[in-house]
Amino acid sequence: MGVNKLNRGVLYLLLVILMASALYVFSYYMLANEITALRSLPTSFLIAVIAYILAQLVKRFVQKKMPWYNWLYYLGLIAIIIPLPLFSVQGNWVFSVTRYGSLFLLIPPLIEFLILIKSKPSAK
Repeated sequence: MGVNKLNRGVLYLLLVILMASALYVFSYYMLANEITALRSLPTSFLIAVIAYILAQLVKRFVQKKMPWYNWLYYLGLIAIIIPLPLFSVQGNWVFSVTRYGSLFLLIPPLIEFLILIKSKPSAK
């Protein structure tokens, strides 16, 4: 990746924030049993989503280029938004969309974390 020591440390911190937020969102959707839980989201959930988005924005400034897998998180954000306007929807498909869609929040930081661990730190 070619990042210096400070950028590498910031990137590790951002990836931890991203993975923690994504795991919280995913676990919330896995534990949700009623459709109302998908529509009336708790404050802690919204804070986790905002922290995720802010970490992604900061990461764009730290990195010189954005790899293809970093765009996958938009699918996760769409999965979060889908149940909000659908007031009369019934069925398990909404649970499937939110549960599996929220995994797309976890995929990009996980891939990047593995790549960052495998890459050798640049000597400066």
